Amino acid sequence: MMVVIMLIIGGGWIVFSQMGKWRKSIDERDFKLSLRKTEAEELLKQKEFWNLRSEWLNSKLEVYPSRNEADDKIYELVEQTAKKQGLNLLRQLAEPEEVGGMTSATVIVEAKGPLEKVLRWLYDLQKPAAFISIKSLALKNNPEDTSLVIVSDLKIQKWYRTTPK
Repeated sequence: MMVVIMLIIGGGWIVFSQMGKWRKSIDERDFKLSLRKTEAEELLKQKEFWNLRSEWLNSKLEVYPSRNEADDKIYELVEQTAKKQGLNLLRQLAEPEEVGGMTSATVIVEAKGPLEKVLRWLYDLQKPAAFISIKSLALKNNPEDTSLVIVSDLKIQKWYRTTPK
Protein backbone atom coordinates (compact mmCIF):
# COMPACT_ATOMS: atom_id res chain seq x y z
CA MET A 1 0.00 0.00 0.00
CA MET A 2 2.82 2.35 0.90
CA VAL A 3 4.57 1.63 -2.42
CA VAL A 4 1.36 2.45 -4.33
CA ILE A 5 0.98 5.73 -2.44
CA MET A 6 4.63 6.60 -3.14
CA LEU A 7 4.14 5.80 -6.85
CA ILE A 8 1.02 7.96 -7.00
CA ILE A 9 2.77 10.86 -5.23
CA GLY A 10 5.88 10.47 -7.42
CA GLY A 11 3.79 10.24 -10.60
CA GLY A 12 1.77 13.28 -9.53
CA TRP A 13 4.96 15.20 -8.84
CA ILE A 14 6.36 14.35 -12.30
CA VAL A 15 3.07 15.23 -14.02
CA PHE A 16 2.81 18.58 -12.22
CA SER A 17 6.43 19.50 -12.93
CA GLN A 18 5.95 18.66 -16.65
CA MET A 19 2.73 20.68 -16.70
CA GLY A 20 4.64 23.63 -15.21
CA LYS A 21 7.26 23.38 -17.95
CA TRP A 22 4.57 23.13 -20.64
CA ARG A 23 2.74 26.11 -19.19
CA LYS A 24 5.94 28.12 -19.12
CA SER A 25 6.71 27.30 -22.78
CA ILE A 26 3.12 28.16 -23.76
CA ASP A 27 3.38 31.48 -21.89
CA GLU A 28 6.66 32.25 -23.68
CA ARG A 29 5.11 31.44 -27.08
CA ASP A 30 2.08 33.55 -26.20
CA PHE A 31 4.32 36.49 -25.28
CA LYS A 32 6.32 36.16 -28.51
CA LEU A 33 3.12 35.96 -30.53
CA SER A 34 1.65 39.04 -28.87
CA LEU A 35 4.94 40.89 -29.48
CA ARG A 36 4.88 39.93 -33.18
CA LYS A 37 1.25 41.00 -33.39
CA THR A 38 2.09 44.41 -31.87
CA GLU A 39 5.01 44.84 -34.29
CA ALA A 40 2.79 43.91 -37.24
CA GLU A 41 0.14 46.41 -36.16
CA GLU A 42 2.77 49.17 -35.88
CA LEU A 43 4.17 48.35 -39.30
CA LEU A 44 0.68 48.41 -40.79
CA LYS A 45 0.17 51.86 -39.27
CA GLN A 46 3.35 53.00 -41.06
CA LYS A 47 2.40 51.42 -44.38
CA GLU A 48 1.63 54.71 -46.15
CA PHE A 49 4.90 56.27 -44.98
CA TRP A 50 6.95 53.35 -46.33
CA ASN A 51 4.96 53.25 -49.57
CA LEU A 52 5.77 56.93 -50.16
CA ARG A 53 9.45 56.26 -49.48
CA SER A 54 9.42 53.33 -51.86
CA GLU A 55 7.80 55.42 -54.61
CA TRP A 56 10.37 58.18 -54.09
CA LEU A 57 13.20 55.68 -54.26
CA ASN A 58 11.81 54.12 -57.43
CA SER A 59 11.51 57.52 -59.08
CA LYS A 60 15.04 58.70 -58.13
CA LEU A 61 17.12 55.53 -58.39
CA GLU A 62 18.51 54.68 -61.82
CA VAL A 63 17.85 51.27 -63.37
CA TYR A 64 20.85 48.93 -63.23
CA PRO A 65 22.57 49.03 -66.62
CA SER A 66 24.87 46.28 -67.81
CA ARG A 67 27.57 45.30 -65.36
CA ASN A 68 30.33 46.80 -67.50
CA GLU A 69 28.50 50.11 -67.81
CA ALA A 70 27.78 50.24 -64.08
CA ASP A 71 31.41 49.43 -63.23
CA ASP A 72 32.64 52.12 -65.64
CA LYS A 73 30.29 54.73 -64.15
CA ILE A 74 31.33 54.05 -60.56
CA TYR A 75 35.02 54.11 -61.38
CA GLU A 76 34.71 57.31 -63.45
CA LEU A 77 32.95 59.01 -60.56
CA VAL A 78 35.54 57.82 -58.04
CA GLU A 79 38.40 58.83 -60.34
CA GLN A 80 36.97 62.29 -61.09
CA THR A 81 36.40 63.14 -57.44
CA ALA A 82 39.89 61.87 -56.56
CA LYS A 83 41.49 63.98 -59.31
CA LYS A 84 39.79 67.10 -57.90
CA GLN A 85 41.67 66.49 -54.66
CA GLY A 86 44.91 65.43 -56.38
CA LEU A 87 44.83 61.82 -55.16
CA ASN A 88 46.24 58.78 -56.91
CA LEU A 89 44.17 55.61 -57.04
CA LEU A 90 44.67 51.92 -57.52
CA ARG A 91 41.45 50.16 -58.52
CA GLN A 92 40.00 46.70 -58.32
CA LEU A 93 36.46 45.85 -59.35
CA ALA A 94 34.34 43.66 -57.11
CA GLU A 95 31.22 41.58 -57.51
CA PRO A 96 27.93 43.49 -57.38
CA GLU A 97 25.70 42.99 -54.37
CA GLU A 98 21.92 42.66 -54.42
CA VAL A 99 19.68 43.88 -51.60
CA GLY A 100 15.91 44.37 -51.67
CA GLY A 101 15.40 45.11 -55.35
CA MET A 102 18.65 47.06 -55.66
CA THR A 103 22.01 46.12 -57.13
CA SER A 104 25.31 47.83 -56.52
CA ALA A 105 28.23 48.45 -58.80
CA THR A 106 31.21 47.98 -56.50
CA VAL A 107 34.80 49.12 -56.77
CA ILE A 108 37.61 48.65 -54.26
CA VAL A 109 40.25 51.37 -54.35
CA GLU A 110 43.37 52.43 -52.53
CA ALA A 111 44.30 56.10 -52.31
CA LYS A 112 47.18 58.10 -50.90
CA GLY A 113 47.21 61.79 -50.05
CA PRO A 114 47.00 64.45 -47.35
CA LEU A 115 44.37 63.70 -44.69
CA GLU A 116 42.28 66.81 -45.43
CA LYS A 117 42.12 66.04 -49.17
CA VAL A 118 41.31 62.38 -48.55
CA LEU A 119 38.48 63.27 -46.19
CA ARG A 120 37.14 65.91 -48.61
CA TRP A 121 37.22 63.32 -51.40
CA LEU A 122 35.29 60.80 -49.29
CA TYR A 123 32.76 63.51 -48.45
CA ASP A 124 32.37 64.54 -52.12
CA LEU A 125 31.77 60.94 -53.12
CA GLN A 126 28.72 60.51 -50.91
CA LYS A 127 26.25 63.00 -52.41
CA PRO A 128 22.71 62.04 -51.35
CA ALA A 129 21.24 62.01 -54.87
CA ALA A 130 24.06 59.82 -56.22
CA PHE A 131 23.15 56.76 -54.09
CA ILE A 132 26.81 56.11 -53.28
CA SER A 133 27.79 54.28 -50.12
CA ILE A 134 31.12 53.42 -48.56
CA LYS A 135 30.88 49.92 -47.16
CA SER A 136 34.34 49.68 -45.64
CA LEU A 137 37.70 51.40 -45.46
CA ALA A 138 40.99 51.31 -43.61
CA LEU A 139 42.83 54.57 -42.94
CA LYS A 140 46.46 54.51 -41.83
CA ASN A 141 49.50 56.77 -41.77
CA ASN A 142 52.02 56.53 -44.56
CA PRO A 143 55.25 55.28 -42.92
CA GLU A 144 57.42 56.87 -45.65
CA ASP A 145 55.81 60.33 -45.57
CA THR A 146 53.92 61.22 -42.39
CA SER A 147 52.12 64.14 -44.08
CA LEU A 148 50.16 61.59 -46.14
CA VAL A 149 47.60 58.95 -45.23
CA ILE A 150 46.78 55.74 -47.03
CA VAL A 151 43.18 54.67 -47.53
CA SER A 152 43.09 50.96 -48.28
CA ASP A 153 40.31 48.42 -48.72
CA LEU A 154 37.94 51.27 -49.59
CA LYS A 155 34.81 49.57 -50.88
CA ILE A 156 32.58 52.06 -52.72
CA GLN A 157 29.14 51.10 -54.01
CA LYS A 158 26.76 52.88 -56.37
CA TRP A 159 23.23 51.56 -56.03
CA TYR A 160 20.79 50.93 -58.87
CA ARG A 161 17.21 49.71 -59.06
CA THR A 162 17.01 46.19 -60.45
CA THR A 163 13.26 45.99 -60.63
CA PRO A 164 11.42 48.07 -63.23
CA LYS A 165 9.04 50.86 -62.11
